[in-house]
Amino acid sequence: MKLINGHLNTTFSFLESCIQANEAIKKAKENGMEYLCITEHTNFFSMPLFIQKCSENNIKPIFGLDIDLMVDQKLFRYILLPVNKKGFDELSEISYQSLSGKSQTLSEIILFKNIYIIEHPLYGFYALTKQVFEFQNYYYSFQFNSIQSNKDFIKSHVLKSLIINHNIISEFEDNDVLKVLRIMKNQEEKDNYIFDPLEFDFECNNELQETLIKNTNILIKNCYFEFKKQEYILPKFKNDKNISSEEYLLTLIKQKLVKVFKKEEWTKEYEKRLQYELSIINKLKFADYFLIIQDWINWAKNNDIAIGPGRGSSSGSLVSYILGITEVDPLKYGLIFERFLNPERVSMPDIDTDVQDDRRQEVIKYLVNKYGFDNVANIVTFSALGKKSAIRDVMRAYNVSPIQINLVSKTISNDDISLLEEYKKNKRFAIKLNELNPNDSEFANKIVNVTSKLEGFYRQTGTHAAGVVIGAKKIKELVPTYKVDDEIQQTQISMEYLEEFGLLKMDVLGLKTLTTIKEIVAQIEESRNIKIDLSKIPYDDHVTFKLLTNGNTIGVFQLESYGMIKTLKEVKVNKFEDIVAIISLFRPGPMENLHVYAKRKEKLEVIPQVTEKYDEVVKDTYGIIIYQEQIMQICQVVANMTFAEADNVRRIISKKKLDEMQAIKINFISRAIKNGYSSLLANQIYENIEKFAEYGFNKSHAVSYAITSYQMAYLKAHYPLEFYTAIISSAHGTHETIFKYVEEAKRMGISILSPDINLSKQNATVYNNKIILPFTMIKGLGPETIKLIVSNRDKIGKYTNFLHMFVSLLSIKSFGIANIELLIKSNALRSFGFNQATLLNEIDKDNSDLRLLFKVKKTENSSLFDYQEDIKNYQPTEILETNTEEETKNEIDLLGNSYNFSITSQYEKVGTRLADMHIGNEYLTILYCSNVIKRKSKSSNRDYYIVDLQDSTDKISIFVYANKPELLEIKNKIIQVTIIKTLDKYILRNWRIINEG
Repeated sequence: MKLINGHLNTTFSFLESCIQANEAIKKAKENGMEYLCITEHTNFFSMPLFIQKCSENNIKPIFGLDIDLMVDQKLFRYILLPVNKKGFDELSEISYQSLSGKSQTLSEIILFKNIYIIEHPLYGFYALTKQVFEFQNYYYSFQFNSIQSNKDFIKSHVLKSLIINHNIISEFEDNDVLKVLRIMKNQEEKDNYIFDPLEFDFECNNELQETLIKNTNILIKNCYFEFKKQEYILPKFKNDKNISSEEYLLTLIKQKLVKVFKKEEWTKEYEKRLQYELSIINKLKFADYFLIIQDWINWAKNNDIAIGPGRGSSSGSLVSYILGITEVDPLKYGLIFERFLNPERVSMPDIDTDVQDDRRQEVIKYLVNKYGFDNVANIVTFSALGKKSAIRDVMRAYNVSPIQINLVSKTISNDDISLLEEYKKNKRFAIKLNELNPNDSEFANKIVNVTSKLEGFYRQTGTHAAGVVIGAKKIKELVPTYKVDDEIQQTQISMEYLEEFGLLKMDVLGLKTLTTIKEIVAQIEESRNIKIDLSKIPYDDHVTFKLLTNGNTIGVFQLESYGMIKTLKEVKVNKFEDIVAIISLFRPGPMENLHVYAKRKEKLEVIPQVTEKYDEVVKDTYGIIIYQEQIMQICQVVANMTFAEADNVRRIISKKKLDEMQAIKINFISRAIKNGYSSLLANQIYENIEKFAEYGFNKSHAVSYAITSYQMAYLKAHYPLEFYTAIISSAHGTHETIFKYVEEAKRMGISILSPDINLSKQNATVYNNKIILPFTMIKGLGPETIKLIVSNRDKIGKYTNFLHMFVSLLSIKSFGIANIELLIKSNALRSFGFNQATLLNEIDKDNSDLRLLFKVKKTENSSLFDYQEDIKNYQPTEILETNTEEETKNEIDLLGNSYNFSITSQYEKVGTRLADMHIGNEYLTILYCSNVIKRKSKSSNRDYYIVDLQDSTDKISIFVYANKPELLEIKNKIIQVTIIKTLDKYILRNWRIINEG
């Protein structure tokens, strides 16, 4: 007999169930179920997925809630089902409260009149206390296999009794996985209950069982109502003129037009384009959307928050440009409005915006204040268990020691393969796993099997990095939500399903590059007293093009990778459009066309001629179709299509919609022939479109990002000191990145000083035309400690000597000797005139003269003033000899590299130093090996090594693709090496250790 079970937890009930949504649907379909009831624990996270999957399989989904409620100060579990749509809204509110951290009582829940309250069969009030409540819409539940043992109670409460099975596993073996989940949640099952797999069909042996199934099915069927796809209703943008949104949009455009364009620039072409765009926007009723976006963007700009020039296809809109939403003139760059809004394929507009990353939250706060807490929300995301985190949890559950867990974890690759594949292919991993329990031949298999089950299980929620929704009414009336904090709520529905519930996502993306550009401009203003307006810089600056062509693009947005530097040199950038093309082509697939672009640009390869109109479209890209907009233009000039039709052709081909592709090909060729093209030529042109459509890039996006790249390159070319200062700060103390910036800056003649106690701050700063590196790069020195140092120094002035600093900082309660040791070893105290050994000796013992002095004065409740005489006459107890190698090592440990010493300086000769080497030559030199990393190649599955070598002039990484485990022995050693410098790398020939380093 079929049972519509009133309860189902899936993996969306984090770490409580082994049932994946697809498994539940599959089993329900195999059993011919018309209904499926889903009751996640406290949430509705799985709801949109089940609506979609159930619809595809002709199953009617019913959504309830599995919730913990307080009864007599103790928690018991209940299953709540909706009597109707209003009941579902009540469940959403209960879920909101629960996920927002509010505990709820049964006495509160019984006040809701549109829900069925069902005691959980295992963890409900009756199951655990054997006490009875009598309320309206209140039911008891029993698992099918427990009916017999509860038959007396059930018979006396038959109308209030239901069969509800606690479904959390798909197959019996999943009980082993449940044990791991409990440990991961720090929970232990009191009775070690063994669960039965998900079932829908039960064999009834008596009338009571049949009656209960019938009664249960009737009640649960009554809980079904259809979730209809919601039409999106845009929030109304309130204006102070009390006119329609369409009228207000036109008013704003007229106001802003005169500020954006000079009278002579506003041609008939611009006027025609504006009228066309407005007609489409008004026809599709999107005026409010544009008003909302322009409002918050202009608010941000007026509050000195950096906004990107544009992103995605919205830069193809003239209306967006005039309103200040983008800073890209679409007609200047041949951008097409229909790529953004296609009137023949109506979809929600999508304006994504980059925002200065450290002030994004201010924008969100503005939206919440303007539209109300209830009408604005972040968007939920779900974090899944990866193979590494999953196997660590499984090993922990099987009592494997932390040391062994770490050893096994280190052998697992980062390759995108399952743990089962890893076990088959990765011998080191398999060996380590089998070593865990030599006495149990099946132990490794158990670990792998349980972990394989866990892979992909959801572990917790997160927040979408960019997405924000604004509703025309309270968002919780459209989708279940919950409160993340007092600032903003969050949808329980993930991004890909929002439109179906009548919500439109806006992407407000935090972009670090904008923060960095702002810092560069601020540094220029501070150090040179020059105000830079990036909207007015020339885009034909030969100094900037020279920097790009030379490949000096470390730190420049999108252009700093090795491959990109190589491309810039090959293309020989001499116009802004080159940057747009390079950004568009530098991707898997079209990348091979970069060489073609470069050759044709230099007239080393003939540009093929097709037809006059076709050739005109691809003239600026040397006959190559690079952009999606070019495909649309070709469709227009060759086949007389509108841009809306052309956008449909582009979309169908690029998405490889095979069922539609043949039809559009016939249509294109037919219309091209009518337009005077031969069948042969029409076919040839269509084949060109088909070839490039898959890789065609959105030119609107490419132009927008090329502007940001160009701005950074311009600033680097003209203001290098301020540029390097800002990008070093943006590295947030990351040693490798900072050293890379420092080395290039030095090559450009910029002096850089490592962290200094009297000069450094949280960010890099400029002092006497030198860059002072920040405190943040001292490993182990936390942000709060850094704030204390800077604040103390600002208060009392520069430290005159070691004792002055010592007593000043140690007087701060949270500042300790360990922090002073870090400052000494990082050489941040070198300006005091004593080496590390001398200063370390000063703090070495509790009863050292320095520490005894501090203790004595402290007991006398002294102030800094009481130390004045001691500070004035301070000399260290003992002056010790400098140990250069030790000091170098300390700097490398704490700063990532040595900035004040070179461990190899005594061996160096001019001509064989790294900075002196020339391409194509072989050198015998002495270097320090700071690191050796062993990796495994994804393509060949073979080991290779990354060897980091350095001297006083440079640091390099050499890739060794050979089985050379002996390379691991040279880490932290001074070695004599033979290396060859080539155009793009160094080759390591041989080596020998000459000093232990």
